[in-house]
Parts: sequence; C-alpha cells; structure tokens
Amino acid sequence: MKEHFKEGDDVAHKNNLMQMMTVKEIIYKLIDVPIKAKEDGSGFERKNISKLDGILCYWWDDKKEYHEVKFHSRVIVPWRIALQGTIAVHNYLNQL
Repeated sequence: MKEHFKEGDDVAHKNNLMQMMTVKEIIYKLIDVPIKAKEDGSGFERKNISKLDGILCYWWDDKKEYHEVKFHSRVIVPWRIALQGTIAVHNYLNQL
C-alpha cells in the first residue's frame, strides 16, 4: 500500500536510490474549480480546493552542501523501500 508522506519522513528519488532525503514540507496550493452550472446560465459556481503541489525535500551531498528541491509525489519513495532496491521501488510506484 502506498503511503502519504509527512514532514520528517526519510525518502529517496526513484532515480537516485542511494541519496537519502528528508521531507521538509508538504506543499499545497489553492485552485478554483467549477462545481456546477449556475441556474441562470451565466457560468459556473466555483469553489476553492486545496491540491497537492509537491513535496519539498532536503539533503546534504558528499561535499556537505545543502540542497532543497520540490518533487512530485510520484517520484519519491520511502527510504525503507529504496533500501530494498529497484524492483521493490518499481512495485511500490506501480501499486494501484
């Protein structure tokens, strides 16, 4: 079963399984979506909803340099899965 990430989780990018990163922040954005047509035909009633925008991760490289990047949730895997190798990562990412 896929997990929802939270701040402080250790993760890895699917293309760099040996680099442990830490989730700094889960970033959401408000988007305006139409929910139904107005009865007078003049457009749509709208509602603001919160949508996941990305997962902000940080890590230090071999040179002790700090990095911070926002990733899409579909390219991040829990560190415990990354340690199991590429087949485990593939299976994790392809779960329904």
